[in-house]
Amino acid sequence: MSSIDKEAHGVDFNAVYSAFYPRILRYLARLVGPDDAEDVSQEVFIKVSRALGDYRGEGLSSWVYRIATNAAMDRRRGAGPIAIPAEEEALAPDSAETAEQRLIRGEMSECVRGLIDELPDTYRAVLILSEIEGLADAEIGSVVGASLETVKIRLHRARRRLREALVDRCNLYHDGDHRLLCDQKAQAGH
Repeated sequence: MSSIDKEAHGVDFNAVYSAFYPRILRYLARLVGPDDAEDVSQEVFIKVSRALGDYRGEGLSSWVYRIATNAAMDRRRGAGPIAIPAEEEALAPDSAETAEQRLIRGEMSECVRGLIDELPDTYRAVLILSEIEGLADAEIGSVVGASLETVKIRLHRARRRLREALVDRCNLYHDGDHRLLCDQKAQAGH
């Protein structure tokens, strides 16, 4: 395909693909789930390849994440709950950590990921872009097509909803190393 090899404004598709594919795949796995992430990632980079000629040179990272976010939202329309993959680093064994501590931490990570998945799409996207992908608020605004003030409001509301869900559904406590852990509360009627 000739559009894959083209350059626009000094940006080569292969360089963009190499630089962003792993990050976009990880990001999309959080938004659409691991089963659909590969397919959506391929859609994203087909769109990037086709649109690279129109790229105006402003914030390449924001531009690629915006395409990915839009593709994820398109895929999620009508979709049910998403199984979000575990963070590799969250499950990496710490030499001083016992198997039981790793299991508890893994369960908490799974619980938090499930609560994040229950957030509305607009809140989930800004929270993942901020807290997991590490984008600045202004860059998030560019990605999701919102003003800086709107991003700040969405982040505040997303964090508040996540905190409320944690308090409502979890018994939070600190272990001996002052790490925050939780046990899920028994749900009424179960």
